[in-house]
Amino acid sequence: MSDFFENDDELVLQLGDLLPDDAGEVVLFARDEPLKIESNTPLIETGVVEDSHITASGTDVGGLTYSQFANGMTLYHDNDHILIIAPDV
Repeated sequence: MSDFFENDDELVLQLGDLLPDDAGEVVLFARDEPLKIESNTPLIETGVVEDSHITASGTDVGGLTYSQFANGMTLYHDNDHILIIAPDV
């Protein structure tokens, strides 16, 4: 079995693998390894959270990138190491 980090493989998650909080929000903090999120659900909107916003789970996501999907889920993430692959509406 090979070591994941020695081979520089990408870590890939499906959007459906993520568990949102009561408000339909997920916060991801990447470390130094790239993370790819793939989705069949269309991406409605992306941007940067300009003001302070506290998620239902208690995380302040001000300054993070957000990606809002057609299924109502909003993903907050660091744009430096996380790549979202999804169709646009």
